[in-house]
Amino acid sequence: LQARLDRALPGTVNITTSWSSDDKRVLVWSGGASDPGRYFLLDRKEARMHPVIEPYPSVDPAQLAEVRPVTYQARDGLSLPAYLTLPRGLEARGLPLILLPHGGPFSRDEWEYDSLVQFLASRGYAVLQPQFRGSTGYGKAFVARGYGEIGRKMQDDLDDGVDWLVKSGKVDPKRVCIVGMSYGGYAAL
Repeated sequence: LQARLDRALPGTVNITTSWSSDDKRVLVWSGGASDPGRYFLLDRKEARMHPVIEPYPSVDPAQLAEVRPVTYQARDGLSLPAYLTLPRGLEARGLPLILLPHGGPFSRDEWEYDSLVQFLASRGYAVLQPQFRGSTGYGKAFVARGYGEIGRKMQDDLDDGVDWLVKSGKVDPKRVCIVGMSYGGYAAL
């Protein structure tokens, strides 16, 4: 079923969210980091799918900034995944940057629509969402690298992401801000 959904709705994340008791109807969410998504009702018996709910009808995905997965190196050589969002219509040179670490810290960002990221990008900011050591979803060893590193190597990982973007020329080192909630707020302090 997942393979068929992915073929029918290419370029999006497709998740079955609910099933009827007889398994003949399925509620499917489809969207992504640059698409707030919508819900479809799949009738498995008829092999037909119909849109049923669009949570953000006024948001045009064509106007949203692309959220790209990237990787950069920490100062100790650890490869760090991140999401980078660059504003639409602006050259990726000397941009102001918002560093947006996730909460937790033993959590992670997902490749999904984030209204804050899109709002910031629509105002001309590059947004970096680093998956610093300790972030989940990259294996136990990656999580374990975060033990005892709050305010230490976890913080270095954030700084290293900024340095990587500055060296690339994409961001202006004099226009960098860190914003976060939960652990991200602690990291910002």
